[in-house]
This record gives sequence, structure tokens and C-alpha cells, in this order.
Amino acid sequence: MAKKQKVHSLTGRIDDRMMREAFKAVKRNRGAAGIDKVSIAMFEENLDDNLAALMKDLKTRGTFVSKPLRRKWIAKDASQTKFRPLGIPAVRDRIAQEVVRRLLEPIFEPLFHDSSFGFRPKRGCHQAIRKVLEHHQAGYNIVLDADISGFFDNIPHKLIVQAVAAEVADGNILDLIERFLAAGVMENGVFSPTTIGTPQGGVISPLLANIVLNKLDWQLEQAGYRFVRYADDFVVTCQNKAEATAALTLVQSIMTELGLSLSPEKTKITSYGKGYDFLGFRLSRLSRTMRTKSVEKFKTKVQEITRRHHNLNGTAIEKLNQVIRGTANYFATEFSTCVFLFQQLDKWIRMRVRCMKFKRKSVNDNYRMKKRVFLKRLGLLELLSFTATTMGRS
Repeated sequence: MAKKQKVHSLTGRIDDRMMREAFKAVKRNRGAAGIDKVSIAMFEENLDDNLAALMKDLKTRGTFVSKPLRRKWIAKDASQTKFRPLGIPAVRDRIAQEVVRRLLEPIFEPLFHDSSFGFRPKRGCHQAIRKVLEHHQAGYNIVLDADISGFFDNIPHKLIVQAVAAEVADGNILDLIERFLAAGVMENGVFSPTTIGTPQGGVISPLLANIVLNKLDWQLEQAGYRFVRYADDFVVTCQNKAEATAALTLVQSIMTELGLSLSPEKTKITSYGKGYDFLGFRLSRLSRTMRTKSVEKFKTKVQEITRRHHNLNGTAIEKLNQVIRGTANYFATEFSTCVFLFQQLDKWIRMRVRCMKFKRKSVNDNYRMKKRVFLKRLGLLELLSFTATTMGRS
């Protein structure tokens, strides 16, 4: 059997053009400054020198030092009772990670399974959902809805490096990845080392997650299962409960091999008939609409903009329109059934704006400020209007 050919000398591909393209990508994604308080604009003020110095460090093994990430906590739900950690790398480190990501992606992309949709070129959530719906149409209506416990926080560093090293023989690149992973975090002036996990917020984290979970994909394929995975969120579609139970046993075994585990509370066997949540949607035989948490998050954003002590002005309407447009662009698709929900939410938004305008809640204000005022005078968008083209409404 021929010895597997690994990719060598990736470091030699780092040049001025790649550094500049990596910076442009980081700039497009915006983001806050890291612990060094250097913003993207500040880094750009002396761009040529900064990129040249960074390139020298990246190409000289053992020279690059990754700064600790700035820890920020993001609410996981609308009630803001659960939070997930977000690690914000310094701008310089984000550029370094983007360089390495660009070197690795062309190597691993051809190796990834076709049922993997997260953080991959020309793929996204809607394609993942369409694939799941195809499985259901083909009669695979029993669903293993799996959730990996704290995936990004618990991936063993050794596992990540080994998975990359299976295809890459450039010691400098492997060393850089280890340095990214072991950078540590800074919170309230206190440094904490990172011995496990890849930070949510790191530029390279999604690619490393796909590299690790590629093993799961191909073992499911080998066992004959149909599945769809988006990063650490995945479902296995089966024809009966016995098949789904066997799939659960297999997935648990693979997780153990990877040093991970499934969440007992969130992992379940259900059906397309009963419905289940996936990528922000509630999918069922009867409807494909916003899941409860998605509705709550949307309402929370609207409530923050429309508090009664705020003034109703052009800025408030502009902010509302951004929230409405973003939500509608995601949930108003050709497979969605959101018309009734959108009607209810549009009415609720108008109620919130009336309360904001008149500093009270009164049915009489419906006549003082009718629907046409919102649409024509204020220019407020309607969720429902986005369904006209995507859902075939006239």
C-alpha cells in the first residue's frame, strides 16, 4: 500500500499578497479589539509595516506569540439567563489565523463530506435545511436530534493537531495552530490558560471543528446513515426508531473516541411528524417556521429599540428595519410556512411602536396611528412583505 502523501512547505506559500488578503477578510468581518486594544483602524494606520512584521513571525518557526483572547459573555437565550463564552483575539492574531485558515482550507475542503454545510464555501444553513427536507420527502422521518456538550470548549487540543497533521507535514503550521489553541483568555485582568477547546470567536475555529468532526461524518456514511451537519449541530434521519437508536449508539461511540460527549438533555429521538428544532427553524410535517427561541430573540431585539422612554424617530425606524430585514431574509424562504406568524409579529411590532409614540398602551391609539402610517409615512418594513416572492404570495 502506497504511503499517504502529506502536504509539505505550506509556510513558503505565505507572501505579501496573502497577508493583505487576510487583512481585508478580517476588516470585512469587523469585530472589536482584543486585549491589546488595537482596533482594525489602528492596525491599518501602519499596515505595510505591521503586515511585514507579522509575516516574518509567521514564517519563522517558534517566533509568533499569540496574545490571550479577551473573554466576553454572550446571552444564549432571550431571557439572558444562560451565556456562552466568546473569545476575541487581537487583530494581529485574527490576521494570523486567517492566513493559516487560507492555507488549510484548500487541503481539507475536498476531504469533507457532502452532508457537512457549516462554515464552508458556497454552503449555508438554508442548504442544510433543504437537504434534511429531501431526506424527509424520501421517507426518512425518524430523527436523531443530537447535541454535543460544549463542543467548541471541549475539543482536545491533541485531537485537533493530530487531525491536521494527518494531512499536513509542515511543522511550523502545526506549531502555529498549537499556539492559537494555547493562547489562553483574559477576563477582568485575570489570565486563564486554555488546555482544551478552540475559542468561539477565533477565525480558524470553525475550520478546525469541521476537520475534527469529519471523522463523525464518514463513519455515519460508512454505516449507511443519512445525516446533515452544520458545525456541531447535526441530525441523523432514519426510517424507523430501531435504526435511530442504533445511530445514537454509534454517535455516542464516536464521541467517546473524540473525547467528547452528547448532551443527555438535548439529544433525543423524535420524528418529522412531531417536529424538532434545527438551525433556528422548527421543522415538522405541518410547518417550517421560526423556533420558539428564535421568536424570543427577535422580540427581545425589537423591545430594546421600542422602549417607551425612547423617542420615535428615523433612527429608531432604521434600527427596527435592520432587525426586521435580517430576520425576514433568514426565515422567509421557499420552504418556510411563516405567513401567519409574520402577520402576528407585524401587529405586535406596530403595537410596540404605538406605545413608544404615545408613551402608553391603548386600543384607541390603533385609530390614531393606522397601518398605512407605518408603511407610507414612517417607512417601517413588514416581515410579511418578504414572503411575497419567497413563498409565492401575490
